Amino acid sequence: ATRNPPARAAAPAPTPAGRWTVQVGAFREEAVARDWLNNVSRRFSSQFSNAQRDVQTANGWYRSRFTGMTQQAAEAACEALSERRVTCMVVRPS
Repeated sequence: ATRNPPARAAAPAPTPAGRWTVQVGAFREEAVARDWLNNVSRRFSSQFSNAQRDVQTANGWYRSRFTGMTQQAAEAACEALSERRVTCMVVRPS
């Protein structure tokens, strides 16, 4: 019996699109985190047009984040923010 050749594995599959996050701040007060998220969203609307806004809480901190981004979009957005001296951090999917 002839065996089928194994399916060719492509390069390691990139993380599925839309699971990357950009964090733009961490604050002790939820209202401040939401205000900052709205402010950044307005100032950089083109970078975050396809992202969801989210404030996540952990250890007493409220993190202002844009979620549901591709790796490329997240890195490009963070670069644009950094050019304007706005702190940001790309968060890879867990």
